[in-house]
Amino acid sequence: MIMPSQPPVSDAPGRRADFWIALTFAVIANLVFLGLLVISVSWRNPPPVPVTAELYVPPAPEPRPLPPPPPPPKPVTPPPEVKPPTQPDPEIAIQKKKEEERRKQEAEEKARQEKLKKEQLEKAAREKAERERIEKKEREEKERKEAEQKAREDEARREAELQKMLAEQRKRDELQAALDRWTQSIRIKVTGNVILPTGIEGNPEAAFLIVQLPTGEVIDAKLQKSSGNAAYDDAVYRAIMKSSPLPKPERTDLFRRELRFVFRPRD
Repeated sequence: MIMPSQPPVSDAPGRRADFWIALTFAVIANLVFLGLLVISVSWRNPPPVPVTAELYVPPAPEPRPLPPPPPPPKPVTPPPEVKPPTQPDPEIAIQKKKEEERRKQEAEEKARQEKLKKEQLEKAAREKAERERIEKKEREEKERKEAEQKAREDEARREAELQKMLAEQRKRDELQAALDRWTQSIRIKVTGNVILPTGIEGNPEAAFLIVQLPTGEVIDAKLQKSSGNAAYDDAVYRAIMKSSPLPKPERTDLFRRELRFVFRPRD
């Protein structure tokens, strides 16, 4: 604050009155200045006021239908270009004619080559078919001959097997016949030496197992089944031992070391 300087005491009364008036106005001016200063500070720094806010979401606008697309622009056809007539060049015409003749000759040559190739393929196909037919015929003929040969071989094999079976059967029959003749000769010799005891009833049978040597000498005679008459059993045993040596077989391969015989007094 600026304070006015005081006038000297020695001034006149009129100046003294002006001094006090000026002092009063200076004090009032300073007070007004302070008041304005306080008001200015208070207005610039107001107290904080609480603020509340609400969020508001506006509703979604309804979709508006899209406007139809504009029609496509019509194509603008340019006017045909009118070319002035040109005069044909004789050299170009000659070259064109030569080119056409060349193409014609090439086409004819190509057609001829294709025809020749086709004929060759057809000929090859015919030759292949004929060759296959001949091969098939030869194969069938070969198979027929092989089948006939196999049939003949099978027939010959069956015939050989049959002959073999017949021969074996004849051999067995001959062997059995020779064996029967041999055993029959032994039976006849033994029966001829049997002295029948008196009082034999019926026709009982006694079975003996005769053990012999290849020379026909009897080693033993074992009673396997008794006739029920001890006297007849003993008579047969004595006849067997008396018949030693027994008759020999016609063939050495027929010899049996042990022979079983059944004797009956009425046979």
